[in-house]
Amino acid sequence: MISYAMVGSRNLPKSGEFFDKVLGVVGAERMMKRDTAIMWGVGEGKPFFAACLPHDGQEATHGNGTMISFGCETTDQVDAMYAAAQENGGTCEGAPGPRGEDEQYYVGYFRDPDGNKFAAFHMAG
Repeated sequence: MISYAMVGSRNLPKSGEFFDKVLGVVGAERMMKRDTAIMWGVGEGKPFFAACLPHDGQEATHGNGTMISFGCETTDQVDAMYAAAQENGGTCEGAPGPRGEDEQYYVGYFRDPDGNKFAAFHMAG
């Protein structure tokens, strides 16, 4: 089970603004802010997401094939999260729509301003 997911950032204030809007769609709020990291969640004791400055002091890079998916309760939330990403410096990696053999998934893919890949996901079927 995932307890948290973290991505590196080259500009923590910019990442903070981006994820405040994108994760705000599903009710996530900043749970903690430090000089080197910002963490968002939807409740104490639940998995959380963080953006951080790399501990080794080197430049943050995104991993090829790495992706984090944020769960949404409705297809409208998927659309809204994807739109928030596009409106706040993110880029498209696949517009929201049905996916899977029986179109049981509804997913929109985007990258944050640092190039990390994400999915807004709803189990539609």
